[in-house]
Amino acid sequence: MAALDACLAPHWGAANRALIAKMIGELSYERILEPLGDDDSGYRLDLGEHGSWHFSARTNLWGQPQVDPESLSPPPGASLEAADFLLALAAPLGMQDSQVAEHLEDLFATLRADCQLRQARRGLSADAAIRLPEPQRQRLLDGHPKFLFNKGRRGWGLEALARYAPEHGHSFQLGWVAVAASALESGGTAIDTPELLRSALCEIELGRLRQVLAERVDDPADYRLMPVHPWQWQRWLAPLHAGDIAHGRLHYLGEFGDHYAPQQSLRTLTNVSRPASHDIKLPLTIMNTSCYRGIPGRYLLAGPAASAWLKRRAQEDAEFARAGLEILAEPAGAVLPHAQYARLDQAPYRYAELFGVIWREALAPRLAATEQALLMAELMQRDDHGRPWLAAYLRAAGAESPAAAERWLTRLFEVTVVPMWHLMCRYGVSLIAHGQNLTLILRDGWPARLALKDFQGDLRLVDEDFPEASDLPENLTAVTVRLPPEKLIHDLQTGHFVTTLRFIAPLAAACGVSETRFYQLCGDVLTAYRERHPALAERFARFDLFAPRILRLTLNRAKFLHATDNARERMLAEMDLHVANPLHGVRQSAPRADVITAPEVSDV
Repeated sequence: MAALDACLAPHWGAANRALIAKMIGELSYERILEPLGDDDSGYRLDLGEHGSWHFSARTNLWGQPQVDPESLSPPPGASLEAADFLLALAAPLGMQDSQVAEHLEDLFATLRADCQLRQARRGLSADAAIRLPEPQRQRLLDGHPKFLFNKGRRGWGLEALARYAPEHGHSFQLGWVAVAASALESGGTAIDTPELLRSALCEIELGRLRQVLAERVDDPADYRLMPVHPWQWQRWLAPLHAGDIAHGRLHYLGEFGDHYAPQQSLRTLTNVSRPASHDIKLPLTIMNTSCYRGIPGRYLLAGPAASAWLKRRAQEDAEFARAGLEILAEPAGAVLPHAQYARLDQAPYRYAELFGVIWREALAPRLAATEQALLMAELMQRDDHGRPWLAAYLRAAGAESPAAAERWLTRLFEVTVVPMWHLMCRYGVSLIAHGQNLTLILRDGWPARLALKDFQGDLRLVDEDFPEASDLPENLTAVTVRLPPEKLIHDLQTGHFVTTLRFIAPLAAACGVSETRFYQLCGDVLTAYRERHPALAERFARFDLFAPRILRLTLNRAKFLHATDNARERMLAEMDLHVANPLHGVRQSAPRADVITAPEVSDV
């Protein structure tokens, strides 16, 4: 365990400065803190009895100061420890001591993980980082850009972190159980078809697993084979499902098969033994960012139907074909309800999300030799010297000049923002499109297409029936949240513009494309898309990406005040209408850019 502490001393100071800078920036965006400008770049943050902090920052088009961590100057007698800064924020945040204590857990866990990340990235240039295999790049990412304490992983100790957290770079075998088929609730195909099992187990391992099953049960045909996360089994499933084990409905068979590594989301696991095999998503009852990371059964069962419907639209819709949209389908999912917890309607939600599995297609076998996949979150990353990974991707594409970088970004918007807006305007379907569920595919270094994944709970529908979506599966519409257009558009505005593009734009500025120009290019691409589809004019007005103001979510305030452990439902962020929309502000401030053209696409 001592080896896990080696990263702390060298990186503690820098990690704390970076976290304090993030706290000031994000809480200013949420209008909890209100720094005052001293001059062109100098700011003062008054915390009452806790004194005033001074720092340098650049205010972005969202009205948020982007704080230079190295410029932070605390009040006399104050430290540069993020934990002390959180204590000083208790009054502005309206937090009680019990809430501060709880979130200090997440803060310290995040700092420890950030130190580990800094150690893993030490000496690695942006140009070298982007040449690593995609699973290795995921291990180096900072995580959710908006949540302040984004690696709390409450429930994991050092051993679990070292084995299962992505920044440690380890892989592991899955546990396998046999579940009575009559006890399972399933969506899509059976969870243990030969194709799915062989994507996780070689023939020898599959034979061993089936042999153990045959030794444990009278009739193997009455059971389904199902993977479980080793930690989830040890901490939650084996203790709470003791009754199922006692009555022979559940048998733990052991760890078998290929090795898997966690993606950024922790629950989704990539097969590192055979990367072309399916990904597997498994519940983890740990508190991370906003919620416990289980999988709600009602969404899990609808995931296969949702992904199959989206896959058909991607194949048939000419606008999606133009953008090269890829859907990573979920062929199967299943959940094992708990006999007693399922009868407690008012119990904390985590007890209803303990035991399930989702099989998902992997992207690797769809990539050509000249293609490279990356999470959109990579475009928010910098190396130790402050060089954006975006700059390295532009260099690899031969797009280092500002004019070439503009062309690269224009293509980025065409293959990312356009298909998501089209999905909403034509079909009334939205996806919460953040940096971890959007995978950009480059061809010869240039944005070529987008892969979408994760359709449980992150998919929502407009609150009316669009004829183009009349064939949505009934089991999907029955469990999916419906919202009016002015609320549904928030999934794209906040889910993508605020949560993804807000953090990419400053790095584009470091590459020669100003923040204003960045949003002008995006607006030009969206305008060209609108002009291709005059029949959707009424819907463009209702799903208006160019409105002067958009909804602002205050995720961190909600997280600080939410009763995490006893909540019946997941946290809901607070909203208001007081943030200016950069797309509106920049659309008339410069001539329209040349937009990459493609053959005309009709609405038919």
